[in-house]
Parts: sequence; structure tokens; C-alpha cells
Amino acid sequence: MNTKNNFDFEDDDEEFEGVETIKNMLVSEIELIRDGLTIVNMFLGEPAKAMVEYLKIFEKNKED
Repeated sequence: MNTKNNFDFEDDDEEFEGVETIKNMLVSEIELIRDGLTIVNMFLGEPAKAMVEYLKIFEKNKED
């Protein structure tokens, strides 16, 4: 059984055949991670900052 392995090069100058496919897959994964982090930041980033500010105000008022 003779199967072609993209990592076995007979000639050192031979190019890897899957470069563009792997590049596109990697870019796609990076975009998914970036989009996910953006969504998380929308729900946790700014509201968390606002919550901390409100807690500071409430603690200050509680002490008075």
C-alpha cells in the first residue's frame, strides 16, 4: 500500500501541498477566538467595570 504523506519530501525543494489550506484553517480559528473574546468582553468587561464602580459608591455611602 503506497500512501502519499505530505510531510515526506523526496526533494528538498519540493513544496508542501497543504500550506494554503492550513493557513486558511488557522486564520479561521483565530477569527473564532477573537469573536468569542469580543462577545465575552461585551458581557463581562464593561459591566464588570461598572459593577466595581457602583460597589465603591455603595461602600462609601454605607460607611457614611
